[in-house]
Amino acid sequence: MKRNKYQNFLKSIKTGDHLNLNLESGGRLKTERTLPYLLIYRNPDPKDEMVSTLISGESSYLIISDEEDYNGNIAKHIRHSARIISEKYGAVIIIEIWIGANSSNTFQIKAADTITPATINTLRVGLENFCATNKELFTEVVPTSERYPPSLKPIITLKQCQEIGAYLIGLEIPPFFKNEEAKEFYFMDFRKFKIAFSKIIRKSIFEFIRVQTSFKIQDHNVLGSTKINSAVWEVDKQLFEIQNQFQFLLLISPTNTNEAMQHFIDNSYNGNPKFLYRLLPIDPDRLKEQLFSIKIKKIQDPALTFLFMDKREELEKQITMLKERGSKNFLFSSIRLYNSVDSELYQTAENLLETISPESPFEGKIIDCFDMAEKCRMEIEYYKQFYPDLRATVEVKPDVVGMLVSKGNLYIGKNYQIPENRIEALIHHEIGTHVLTFYNGKVQPFKQLSIGLADYDELQEGLAVLSEYLVGGLTKDRLRLLAARVVAGHFLSLGMNFEDTFHKLTNNCKIDKITAFQVTARIHQGGGCTKDIIYLRGIINLLDYLANGGDLELLYIGKIALKHVPLIQELKARKIIKKPPLYPRYLQTTFAKERLERLKKGIQLSELID
Repeated sequence: MKRNKYQNFLKSIKTGDHLNLNLESGGRLKTERTLPYLLIYRNPDPKDEMVSTLISGESSYLIISDEEDYNGNIAKHIRHSARIISEKYGAVIIIEIWIGANSSNTFQIKAADTITPATINTLRVGLENFCATNKELFTEVVPTSERYPPSLKPIITLKQCQEIGAYLIGLEIPPFFKNEEAKEFYFMDFRKFKIAFSKIIRKSIFEFIRVQTSFKIQDHNVLGSTKINSAVWEVDKQLFEIQNQFQFLLLISPTNTNEAMQHFIDNSYNGNPKFLYRLLPIDPDRLKEQLFSIKIKKIQDPALTFLFMDKREELEKQITMLKERGSKNFLFSSIRLYNSVDSELYQTAENLLETISPESPFEGKIIDCFDMAEKCRMEIEYYKQFYPDLRATVEVKPDVVGMLVSKGNLYIGKNYQIPENRIEALIHHEIGTHVLTFYNGKVQPFKQLSIGLADYDELQEGLAVLSEYLVGGLTKDRLRLLAARVVAGHFLSLGMNFEDTFHKLTNNCKIDKITAFQVTARIHQGGGCTKDIIYLRGIINLLDYLANGGDLELLYIGKIALKHVPLIQELKARKIIKKPPLYPRYLQTTFAKERLERLKKGIQLSELID
C-alpha cells in the first residue's frame, strides 16, 4: 500500500469517513465507517472474483492476493488501524476466511472459544443451521493458535493481537460449491451460501461488539453496508425500464367482459364466452433478451442481489404469460407466478361459503362510476397535503371491469355501480393501499419498491382487504366473493371449463349469477389465471403476521411481500430505505385502532364481517 493510500486509510479509521481503495495487486480495502471489526480474504487467484464476493458486500474488509508483502506494509497497517479502533472501543475482532482443501466438507472455526463464547457459539450455530440443509457438510470449533490459511504466513500473530487488543478468528470454508477436477462451479449453491453467510457473520460480529466493546449497536443489520455500488442503480433502472414497457394486469384483462356477459345471459347461461384482449405493445422474446442481459451478478450486496434476481424471475414469468395469452400454457405459467389452490386454502374457502349466508339484496343508494371517480379524486387530494408530488389520476374507461390501479393511477369501469355501503371500503382498498404504496415506493432509492418487488401482489391485496375491515366495510358478500374466487381457482385446476365453473358457483356455492360470471371470467381470463386466489390467501397470511407481532406500518413502505420484511428491516437499519411520507388515513381513527388491536390478539376470518 502506497504512502498516500496508507494515510487515507488511517484518516478514515480516525474520522469514520468512507474509504474504498484499489490495491496494487488487484486487492481492495473498504471501510465505510469506524467499526470494530475487519474481514480478511487472501485471494489466491485475483482473476477469480467469485469467492471474494462472500465479504465484498460487507462494511469493513480487506481482499488481497497471495503475492502481497504480508510481513511488510499491509500487516503493519492492519495492526496500526486495529490499535486505533481498539483504543476507541475497547476491542476489535479480525476474521480471516479461506477456502479449504478440495476434500474438505467441514467449516472449521479456529479460535479459543473460552474467550468470547457468545461470538464463537453464534458463528457455530449459524453454520450448523446452514449445514442442516446439506447433510454432507459439518461444522467444528478447532482451538488452535494457527488461525490463518495453512499454506500462508499469519497476517497478524496472536501475540500482536494481544498487544493491540484484537481478537482473531480463522474460518476455513469447505469448497462444496465447486469441483476443481471437473472445473465446475455450482453457482446456485454458492449464491445460497453467500446470502446465509452474510447474516451468519454479521450476527457473530454483533455478539462480539455487543459484549466486548463500547460501540453502541442495537441490531446486527446495522453492520451491513450503507453504501450502494453503481451496479445496483443500473440494474434497478434496467428492470424498471423493462417493466415500464407493459401494464401486465391490463394486458391479461379482457376488453369485452360486459358484452361477453350479455351474450352469456342471452344464451341462457350456457356456452364458453370468447374474450378479447388489448394488442401487445411488446415483443416478448426481445424483452426477455434484454431482461437476461442485465448484469445482476455485478451487485456485491447479498440482500439486494436476492431482491433483484427475484424480480427478474417474476418479470420473466409475466412476459411468458403475455406471450402465451389465450393458450393452455397460460394457466401453467399463471400457477408458476401465483401458485395453485392448496387443500388448506380450498377447505377454508369452502367453509366460509357454507357457514356465511348470502346477504339480502342491497336496497340502499347506488352510485355510478362518475360519482365514485369524484370521491376517489377527493381522497387523492387529501393525501396530497402530506405528499404534494402525488400525481395519481382517476379515469373512467369502457374496457375496464370494476376498479383497477396500474402504475399509481386508478381506472374505473364505465358500467361499474357501487352500493353506498361499499364506497368507503373500496376507496381505502384502491387509494389507501394500492395508490399509496406506489407513491411511498417512489420516494425510495429503488424503483422496484414502487412497481413492486417479486410476489408483492398477495400482500397488496391482503392489505387492501384489511383496510375494508378496519373502516367497517367488509361485508358477508365480500368475504364470500373472496372465497368463491378460491373455489373457482380449484375448479380451474380440475380442468373445468367456463360453463361448468359458472354453474358450480351458482348451484353449489349459492353465488348470484352476475357475481358468478365475473368470478369465472377473471379466473378463466387469458386461458386460466390463478391470480384471484391471492386475495383470501393474502388476508389469511396478513392476519397471522399481525397476530405474531408484525409491524403493520412497515408494510406500507412500498409494494413488498411478507417474505421481504426481514430485508426491508435490514435496509432500514442500514439507512438505505427512507421513512415513507404517507400512511392510510383510516389508521388514525380510534375505530380502526381498536379493530387493529383485536387482530393482534388473533381472530377468525368469519369475525371480520361487518
